Amino acid sequence: MLQRLRWFFLSVLLSVVVVGHAATGAKIVDIAVEGNRYVETAAILHKVSMKVGDTVNRRQISRDVRKLFATGFFSDIQVEGIHQDQGVKLVYRVEENPVIAQVNIQGHDAIAMKKIKKLLKLKPGQVISPKAEREDINSILEMYLKKGFYQVHVDVQTKHLDDGRINVTFVIDEGEITRVKEIQFIGNKHFSHDELVASLATSASSLGSWFTDQDVFNRERFEADAQLIQRHYLEHGYLDVQIRSTRLMLTPGMDDFYLSMSIHEGDAFTVSGIEFLGDIVPSREKLMEAVKLEVGELYALSKLQQSISALAEVVGDEGFAFANVTPVFHRNIQDKTVVVAFDIEKGREVYVERVQITGHNKTKDYVIRREMRQHEGERYKASSIRRSKERIQRLSYMKGVTLSKSRGTSADKVNIDVAVEEGKSGQFSAGITYSQIYQIGFTGNISEQNLFGEGYQTKLNADVGGAANNYSLSFTDPYFLRDGVSASAQVFRNETDLQSFLDYKYLVKGGSFTVGLALNEYARYSVGYKYSTTTLSDVPVTSSLALRSQEGTYTTGELTQTLSYDTRNKTMYASEGGIQSISLGYAGLTGDRKFYETIVSSKNYMPLSETWVLRLSLGAASIQGYGGVDAPIYRRYSMGGVGSVRGYDSFGISLVDPVTLDVLGGEYKANTSIDFIFPIPTMASAGFRGTVFVDAGTVWGTSGNVRESFDITKIRASYGFGIEWASPVGPLTMAWGFPINRQSYDKVRKFEFSLGRGF
Repeated sequence: MLQRLRWFFLSVLLSVVVVGHAATGAKIVDIAVEGNRYVETAAILHKVSMKVGDTVNRRQISRDVRKLFATGFFSDIQVEGIHQDQGVKLVYRVEENPVIAQVNIQGHDAIAMKKIKKLLKLKPGQVISPKAEREDINSILEMYLKKGFYQVHVDVQTKHLDDGRINVTFVIDEGEITRVKEIQFIGNKHFSHDELVASLATSASSLGSWFTDQDVFNRERFEADAQLIQRHYLEHGYLDVQIRSTRLMLTPGMDDFYLSMSIHEGDAFTVSGIEFLGDIVPSREKLMEAVKLEVGELYALSKLQQSISALAEVVGDEGFAFANVTPVFHRNIQDKTVVVAFDIEKGREVYVERVQITGHNKTKDYVIRREMRQHEGERYKASSIRRSKERIQRLSYMKGVTLSKSRGTSADKVNIDVAVEEGKSGQFSAGITYSQIYQIGFTGNISEQNLFGEGYQTKLNADVGGAANNYSLSFTDPYFLRDGVSASAQVFRNETDLQSFLDYKYLVKGGSFTVGLALNEYARYSVGYKYSTTTLSDVPVTSSLALRSQEGTYTTGELTQTLSYDTRNKTMYASEGGIQSISLGYAGLTGDRKFYETIVSSKNYMPLSETWVLRLSLGAASIQGYGGVDAPIYRRYSMGGVGSVRGYDSFGISLVDPVTLDVLGGEYKANTSIDFIFPIPTMASAGFRGTVFVDAGTVWGTSGNVRESFDITKIRASYGFGIEWASPVGPLTMAWGFPINRQSYDKVRKFEFSLGRGF
């Protein structure tokens, strides 16, 4: 308002000046600018609409002055008309705002100075502008509001220097974070308050708020919450649900937010029939197999979306790249049922003309192209497009990938455009690890997943301190041969001293070489050879004969073959699919040790809902010496802890010498686990998840004079719960297990904690 009054005053002043020196309608013969030091004369005249040859127009001059003030560069402007023989000379006398010497920030505890300065328009060397100053204040306020600081206040202080420049300081009073105190729902009859809150991205303040920001108010998140509530109802059959209003109230002290939503639920509809309209391709039976909705069950939005995607893929596999599937609903209000019809428009059959890859700066083109399962010249196949995207996404050095279609040179041709975003392929990490087996140690590794842009993988790893000193260096070429044969090599040195569990320590060093072959999209076969030297030492003289007989240094040449089948949707935190493997090992072609080893494992993930997952794990193994040589004691089997039977100590389930109590290990083992995995309320977004589990397992065989046959009555078991967190310093695992059917020599550990080691 003050600025507008100033402009008005100047307009009046201009009128007096112009009238006093030039008659209205006089011709302008010249325009000059005086007083400017930093702003170019040409830039000022560019804002002036009056030109030489025009007649004097007081209103237009007043508008030009307003435009000059709007730039923010000037603190005062005067215009004088000087009478000359041919007409009037206009002189714009300006007084510029000072130049900025420094820009400082004070009071920025919650946001780094670098992030604030990045958004500022006021910078050293520029003329200070009230407009830019206001915009910078608003930008800072917006940054703080997004973080929940609704009490924030920003003030600007200036200090004039002797040379005429000024220092600008943004003084920030952050205040306290404004949190969501309470969330209310109006009109919810079929779902409780707690059920609806669990669907939201926002949550009220609670104990879990210490780990997350979900109770910090965010307007965009609150607007998205309305869609999440609507989705929750649509997932349970409520086709007519409406979020009629959302309301938020901020307390006068700006301490808390109260949020509310008004909901019209409607009725829940059951699916009474599935129909297909339009182009029935390839057949009604094939289409029906792709539909996830079930007749007789409640309508579910997620199953509808899955059905649309699956139907589009089935039709797309017939070469129809632009197939369109539209759901049509036929409601029966009386019996609350719905017939879902899928209207299919197949479009034209097409072939892939070109596969075009963009966005890769470091990675070679062929490294990405070899992951493609849709090739140029082939008929378009939707499932191959999906699999191509999955394979590229699984490359650890790719941050993101988008596959899209574009028209080719003719109506029956299509181009596949692959846009990738490369992530960081190199990594360096160092930290402290702790587990109840290995105690406190230090770990560090340097890895490169895309060496020279060729997709080569190399890693140098070291774990030092505690009960372990391990070093390894590995190199892998995932496409050693162009037909998909991989090759990897490794050298290692592992020294372990587990005196609290075992009456010996051992040192193993050596190297290995492995080649692998993809049999199809999910199955893989590999064969590897490992040569190592093992020294078992510090065996007490009071130990059993079976243990003392293995003291010394031995060499092992081991040939291992592995067949695996991996259908997991993710390698970490998988929610569906599984991985099955069988491994056959043979030692004896070279080296002192002679044994056969067979390992079978199966791990499957079954989604029970959008957030709950059932994980079923099975495993069995056998190791047998031959040629009069026993299997090495450090390779025999024991159980206990995370990964086998929780609730028992590491090496807590094993064959034990009844006299010396030495842990000897068994020749056979078998175990199974059932885990119900779920997100921890208010903490899931921070990477926390919980598990309720039941474990079972046993070890048997012959070690020295100890012989134990498989006995179903001696199968140990446990039940309990755990917490897993992908923390910034490494994976953290906590497990509380309660043993069942404990045997006389077993050792238990009801609580287990690990930081920095995989789980």
